[in-house]
Amino acid sequence: MKKRFLVAAMAAAMVSPLAAHADATVYGNVHLSIYDQDTASNLDMRSNTSAIGVKGKEDLGGGVSALFKVEFQVDPDERAQNITDRDQWVGLKSAMGTVKFGTMSSNYKQMGGKVDPMYRTQLEGRGFLNTQTSTLHGGAGESRGRMTNTVQYSSPKMGGIQAVFNTTVSGNDDETMGLGVRYTAKGIMAYFDYIDTAAMQTANADAAMKIGGKYKIDALVIGAQIEMVEDSIATDDVYFLSADYQLNDSDNVAFTFGDNGADDAGFALMYNHDMSKRTNVYVGYGDNASNTAADDQITTFGIRHKF
Repeated sequence: MKKRFLVAAMAAAMVSPLAAHADATVYGNVHLSIYDQDTASNLDMRSNTSAIGVKGKEDLGGGVSALFKVEFQVDPDERAQNITDRDQWVGLKSAMGTVKFGTMSSNYKQMGGKVDPMYRTQLEGRGFLNTQTSTLHGGAGESRGRMTNTVQYSSPKMGGIQAVFNTTVSGNDDETMGLGVRYTAKGIMAYFDYIDTAAMQTANADAAMKIGGKYKIDALVIGAQIEMVEDSIATDDVYFLSADYQLNDSDNVAFTFGDNGADDAGFALMYNHDMSKRTNVYVGYGDNASNTAADDQITTFGIRHKF
């Protein structure tokens, strides 16, 4: 582990002078929260996808650019934790679209956080509420949210419509393949995604499909998503609803509700305050209102700084 930290430190030290000579950007965020959960007896602290990365592009001429991204997750709450690889890819962009090779968010994962105003907090839909299929929205692997050994193509936008296709190239007999379509217009965002995760199945080929979007009405943004999942990933359709109301330039309140079609249905409520363009604090409460005795609540307070 010490070697991995040393490598990361050396890479960060070399990136700064290189960025001055190339179109590269060092970026990241530190996001920590304290939370109290019914199933635990004491307060706890957790990092919520704190990360550091480098991304950039090079103009190759003729309307073609080379792109890259290398990102690592860090855990400031647990100094003994390893650095975790996140999106790491290289690609080319032209008028015909963008092609990327490497590890990246699948088409299926990409849009889930767009309708969740509590994404990457202790109250996110894919986590506590369990109302976004977690095996396809999180983790890393050939059939997980962050797909490895992947080739991804994104078409140029035409009339607000864009298509995304990705497939793993792992040397297996079956590969994980997905297709997504996005539509954006003033105040509207909608999407459709399909993924076939046959690469990880020995008997039946699991697949998932989802439809979602959000609509902005003045200071209010309403979002919705439904997932239809086959075989062993889940047994029922999964529903997720959200509302985000901007009180003023610095404050907003958000509400989410989800039902995974089994025993669990729940809601979450959050108040968020932007202290600056890069720093914000929030407090939230969630109730995973299970029909069983495992009813669970979380209260959380978090601080997030982007750089």
